[in-house]
Amino acid sequence: PGSASTPQVIINIIISFVGAGLLGVPNAFSKSGWLLGSITLLTVSALNVYGMLCLPQVQRVLQKQYPHEIIQSYGDLGRICLGTKGEKLIFICLGISQAGFATAYLIFISANLNSIYNWSRFIVCILCVPGLVGLVQFRDLKSLSPFSMLANGANFCALSAVLFQDYEHYTPHNDTIQKWNSDGLLYVIAITIYSMEGVGLILSLKSSCKQPKDFSFLLISTLTAISLFMVIFGSAGYWAFGDSTMAPITLNMASHWSATFVKCALCLGLYLTYPIMMFPIWTIIETPAVSNQKRFLIRSTIVCLSAIIAYAVPNFGQFLSLVGSSICTLLGFVFPSYFHLYVVGKDLPLYQKIIDSFLLVGGLSFGCLGTYQSLVAMMNGE
Repeated sequence: PGSASTPQVIINIIISFVGAGLLGVPNAFSKSGWLLGSITLLTVSALNVYGMLCLPQVQRVLQKQYPHEIIQSYGDLGRICLGTKGEKLIFICLGISQAGFATAYLIFISANLNSIYNWSRFIVCILCVPGLVGLVQFRDLKSLSPFSMLANGANFCALSAVLFQDYEHYTPHNDTIQKWNSDGLLYVIAITIYSMEGVGLILSLKSSCKQPKDFSFLLISTLTAISLFMVIFGSAGYWAFGDSTMAPITLNMASHWSATFVKCALCLGLYLTYPIMMFPIWTIIETPAVSNQKRFLIRSTIVCLSAIIAYAVPNFGQFLSLVGSSICTLLGFVFPSYFHLYVVGKDLPLYQKIIDSFLLVGGLSFGCLGTYQSLVAMMNGE
């Protein structure tokens, strides 16, 4: 067991799953309709949580079967179930997704500070590096809890301000509001999968928990609350701005002090979330034998690379859409369901076998279709 208390675990779960993806939910609802969007979001979230809970169960069973193996990360599960190549595949997927999310935060920060203060995006990216180099040196998630609290506070204030703006712009007679538009179904699914961006942290969160037996309940209850908030946030934004709802929703905000406050608060929240999103990468690429000097060099180099990419690829959101449809679907649905069937399938009740099979086949199908659509959109410059 770890040393993180229940409040600390809840804080880390919230900060791991509430990120930039939430700001795209209103736009997704504008494409699918608020009712279809809400139903889809809650359904995909529930299936995603199921997939996440499969990972600790698989870890527990494998640890009993291989008591001399160290099974602490997503990559360790891949090594046991798929061999060395499987471990490398998991690492590549996890590294791309986590580093992609973290780099997207820097892109958001540089773009918004540029729009507010007209600062050069290059200068903003450079200024972000020193603080992040220090933040990523922490060895466990518990040490990041104070920064998680600050990030949660900043995100809460900013998102509350966005909801207040939605209320101010609400027009009850807006005829453009749709309840159901199946043409936007795949887009809502992709946005939801992208928004549930903490799957790579599940095993780390569980290992940090002082009372691991309570982790499943904490995860389910916290993510249920987050999913309901996403539905409210998405619906409110769509009801306020109708067909003109943009992604992110902050682009719809009026140009006055409140908009500046929201952008700055979100920049702070995402900046402090960066080291948490990068944490799974350290657990995979570093061994206990790595010296402090080498650890500092590795982590600092990756931070610098992400800053360079954030400056060099201003339209990184299109790339994230591709990663969300492919990599995130693999990590959130395909691998967990396969591991679950492979390790404990013979002992599972029929309904769980059906769910696992659905996630495996459905995840692969959606991954192929979503990846194709993302590539087409990128080539067409949409």
